[in-house]
Amino acid sequence: MERSDVVKWAEAAAKHAKLREIDEPAGVVATVAGIDGVWAQGTDVRAAKTELVEVLIDWAALKIEHGDDDIPSIDGVSLYATR
Repeated sequence: MERSDVVKWAEAAAKHAKLREIDEPAGVVATVAGIDGVWAQGTDVRAAKTELVEVLIDWAALKIEHGDDDIPSIDGVSLYATR
């Protein structure tokens, strides 16, 4: 699997981010429905989304490395772990 495929998937997933402002510490938290346990925080929306893409890349890479087959397809972009 090419890193560019994982990046493409992460960027597609980040487009579906749910954003929530928080007070302590002040900033924004970003999550994606259907991708449990993945979240990112930033000082503003842009920072949170940028961090979210990096977290999604790391999450997907780990799933692929472990051969997990539960990576959701996002906007027609699919990742498959090969064993």
